[in-house]
Amino acid sequence: MPNAAKTRARVGVLGASGYTGAELLRLLIHHQGVEIALLTAERRAGQHMRQVFPQFSPYSLPKLLAIDSVDWKKAALDLAFCALPHATTQRVIEALLASAPDTKVVDLSADFRLADPAAYARWYGHEHHAPELQKEAVYGLSEIYRSSIKSARLVANPGCYTTCAELALIPLLRAKAIDPDEIVIDAKSGMTGAGRAAKEEMLFSEVSEGFHAYGVGRHRHMAELDQEFSRAAGRMV
Repeated sequence: MPNAAKTRARVGVLGASGYTGAELLRLLIHHQGVEIALLTAERRAGQHMRQVFPQFSPYSLPKLLAIDSVDWKKAALDLAFCALPHATTQRVIEALLASAPDTKVVDLSADFRLADPAAYARWYGHEHHAPELQKEAVYGLSEIYRSSIKSARLVANPGCYTTCAELALIPLLRAKAIDPDEIVIDAKSGMTGAGRAAKEEMLFSEVSEGFHAYGVGRHRHMAELDQEFSRAAGRMV
């Protein structure tokens, strides 16, 4: 009978101390096909995950490392999940794939979601540092791009608003069942989507039992929606 440990994928989570990284780690821990081989967190380097989030106390996990201290080749990861802030991710993934080109990467930031470098610069206010990887990345909406994701080296995880909107509307756009020029998306998000950094406007007392509009007409997820709706409709949307 084969050793189960030898058949498990060696997986790393970059940015494990944030809300996204921690939730991802929680899911991975319970996946029988995964071995948690690497965890990084810049401000928490040298600590254990149980010191950051006590709920990880029952699990044997590697210590948190600073990304600059990681030798990607020696890490021998089969798959890396990158849960770092946008703009930070580009150089990290570029260095990772240069050193360990056979590693598969799933990026949870916005850095590789837009196929057009000019669109990225327009929406995010700076040039992309890894434009060739930006062109290579596959948009990770699995219900739509499943076959491309299977063979991809770099997968760009879609945004939250875009995921719910695209799953609802792309089939209708492909079927020409709706007018692409008459789409209205009214979406709400919880404050955990803004990350773990302390900000006054995100304190419980500031946001409890109410909500406010933000990014009206300029929310960055609009760029993703423009891209994917245009692909589905066969014309600019």
